[in-house]
Amino acid sequence: MEATRPQKRDGSTRCRPQTRRPTRTSTPKPAGTASTATVLAPVDGTIEPIDQVPDETFAEKLLGDGFAVIPKSDTIVAPVSGKVSTIAQAKHAVGITTNAGLEVLVHIGIDTVQLNGDPFTMKVTEGRQITAGDPIVEVDWNAVRAAGKATDVIVVFTNPALVDALAITAAGAVTSGSPVGTVTTR
Repeated sequence: MEATRPQKRDGSTRCRPQTRRPTRTSTPKPAGTASTATVLAPVDGTIEPIDQVPDETFAEKLLGDGFAVIPKSDTIVAPVSGKVSTIAQAKHAVGITTNAGLEVLVHIGIDTVQLNGDPFTMKVTEGRQITAGDPIVEVDWNAVRAAGKATDVIVVFTNPALVDALAITAAGAVTSGSPVGTVTTR
């Protein structure tokens, strides 16, 4: 029995040229569509450009672009809304994934991983949905300073291929939970 090609409406049996479907890569697609979100200050203090953070990994934007705040208060709040995707074992960093798929790292202090979580009290759990401005960590800055660590609170957008534009418009003193700029995803 010979297989026959189905006829098209015009009576022909010619098929469209085969096109190769792109192979899937391990890079996940963004969860949402292009959007712009307001970014909030994670803590009371003085905002600084990320390239002035006293750590090469952040200053050279090896993890992505962002900003930092030299803190004057103990409560760190979420700079964006999303799901808590990661809490570092040493409690010095929290990852948040927005509904648009943007990955945001809130890193508390420089080399504070060496403090084994002692100065940090978590206010969130992994997997929890949070709103921008919600408290995520309480910090004992005296303990951080006593250990000789810098206190910069760094916000980094760690999947730069998804960031179309980052505009940090605040300068000088900022208040925890106040807008400091916007981020637009592709």
